[in-house]
Amino acid sequence: MGAEMDIRILEEGDELARCTGPAPDGSCPRVAIGDLLPCAGHAIVTGRTAHPHPYAVAGRATMCPITLASMIAVQSDVSFFDD
Repeated sequence: MGAEMDIRILEEGDELARCTGPAPDGSCPRVAIGDLLPCAGHAIVTGRTAHPHPYAVAGRATMCPITLASMIAVQSDVSFFDD
């Protein structure tokens, strides 16, 4: 995290705003910690793909969904079980 991203905040497919992603500490740089995110209740897409697959952000979200996704991400070659 910390590298600038290109995130579009959408409402019914129309772009409302853009975001550069979370701060290096994982927080949203646009609000105070614990406040509702600007993307809360909307959809977000990353990158500039022709046919993006939006991610719905919870309406009461207070933690960056990009941060949450990176916290629970597991590399595909990692096993959950000991071999």
